[in-house]
Amino acid sequence: MNRNFSLWSADERPGLPDAFLVRSFQADDRAQILRLHGAAAPSGSVDCDCASKIDQIEEKYFRRPQDHFWVAEAGGRIVGTVGVCVQDGNVAHLHCLRAIDDSTDHVIRRALVQVAAGHAHEHGCLKLVVHPPNVPVDIERAAEFLHRLGFEFSRHREVENQPVFEFYLNLYERPELGPYDRAASPGTAKYLA
Repeated sequence: MNRNFSLWSADERPGLPDAFLVRSFQADDRAQILRLHGAAAPSGSVDCDCASKIDQIEEKYFRRPQDHFWVAEAGGRIVGTVGVCVQDGNVAHLHCLRAIDDSTDHVIRRALVQVAAGHAHEHGCLKLVVHPPNVPVDIERAAEFLHRLGFEFSRHREVENQPVFEFYLNLYERPELGPYDRAASPGTAKYLA
């Protein structure tokens, strides 16, 4: 089990739970995921793929080891989600990124992205394609955060009128990332706010 700790004081992140756990999706999470996605979606936006296809999460994200879906849980409540689907052998697509507060610099979203990016690296993905939620994205902050995780921003484009951000694993500037471990299993990470 992979345990990563991130310490935040209540003064730095008001309104956040004291601690949260990023773990794999379980079938009984469905109702809470629907509520989270409904509450987090901007008014008038098209519903996220996850909420509209909640009954297909196991089929889409758990049929192969390189695909996965996580939830962030605090006090028995789902406070965030993220999923990764790998296509073409080495391209990881990050979907369903939601958190109770979709602010630009949110610790829950960062923890979810960190787990998903680590999973992509562990499964040999050289490219990470981020399909952001329907909220404004500060690409500079996102690129800086993913740079710390070993991914370099490549480009922004539109796919079916939705923004998509592409990042590549930078093994030249970040040799400490080293080779990936295909045998690695999706981890559970505990975070303290």
